[in-house]
Amino acid sequence: MKKEEDILKLFERISIGEATEEDFRAYNLWCHSFQENQRPISDIGRISAEMLEQVKNEIHNSAKIHSSRLWIKVAVAASIALLVTFGSYVLMRNSTTKYTAEHSVKDVAPGSNKAVLTLANGQTIILDSSHNGKLANQNGHKVTKVNNGLITYQAENKWSKARGPVEYNTLKVPRGGQFQLILSDGTKVWLNAASSIRYPAAFKGKERRVFVNGEVYLEVANDDKHPFIVHTRRYDITVLGTHFNVMAYDNEPEVCTTLLEGSIMVALPGAEAPIIIKSGQQASVNDLSQAIQVKKVNAENAATWIHGFLSLNDCSVQEVMNKLSRWYNVDIEYAGTVPEKKFGGILNRNAELSDVLAVLSTVGIHTQLEDRKIIVSSN
Repeated sequence: MKKEEDILKLFERISIGEATEEDFRAYNLWCHSFQENQRPISDIGRISAEMLEQVKNEIHNSAKIHSSRLWIKVAVAASIALLVTFGSYVLMRNSTTKYTAEHSVKDVAPGSNKAVLTLANGQTIILDSSHNGKLANQNGHKVTKVNNGLITYQAENKWSKARGPVEYNTLKVPRGGQFQLILSDGTKVWLNAASSIRYPAAFKGKERRVFVNGEVYLEVANDDKHPFIVHTRRYDITVLGTHFNVMAYDNEPEVCTTLLEGSIMVALPGAEAPIIIKSGQQASVNDLSQAIQVKKVNAENAATWIHGFLSLNDCSVQEVMNKLSRWYNVDIEYAGTVPEKKFGGILNRNAELSDVLAVLSTVGIHTQLEDRKIIVSSN
């Protein structure tokens, strides 16, 4: 890898899914060098030489200690963390300064930890501005803000039991936000932008039921005697203990459930029998169909957002723009015909919006940023 063109070919192999583990290591080291040392693009030859030597050492030292699954997760997360920066280098080399001028006056920061908690009695708590510590007591369980981005439900003491009727709380995340939640049974929940979950402060009875809208990732605490049921606008999901992602936005044509670990049952209201999906599969129902479609997918892509990335895998232009609209809290306007394209790859969610738009321009999505509005053009 002695020339800049080789780096671009490496990036292409990663983007189309043909990269080897050596490719991921190489790209990881290449990006890390730019991030840590802020070295100019003219140093690419020297960086490549240094990188190859490090790759050889990395392969030799780590071959016996990394499982394939773990390595892929670590390599992808690390190596594509600077995808936006990489795209910006391409932009600076291959385009005029017009784009930079259009987007540098008023930039838009990425989303952050923000949410509103509504208790069963109607009380609302703005979590991003509230102090850490105890927020409320419900059914013998205390609601605690652990840090800026996480609340938990825990029994006041080991003898505490849910008392009285089931009290449902609602956690709502606005556009430009994200938040985490640990339910009273230990289930971990991540909420993406423009999403919400309605859940009991403490579970009672034979089942654990929650209601979700938007995009939610769950790591369900195992409990064979109390199935965990997730209600979406199109179907219900039943699990005992597993990791999965649910995307059920009102403005998206499909409700999708992607399973990363374990197995779940997906059932349409009124259907004769539920469908069981396994790890690496995705169940979806669109607004025009009454049947659940199941397909094999790269399940890790569905959960990249909880690690700070925007996955564009097999996304249309409108789907890409919907993701940006939710995360950056901006409106989208289309000027002319919407380009009919499918995209792949992952973008850093911590990047400024102008950097993301710069990367998208290199793959044919042309935009203008006006205040908090992205105008997508066909040219």
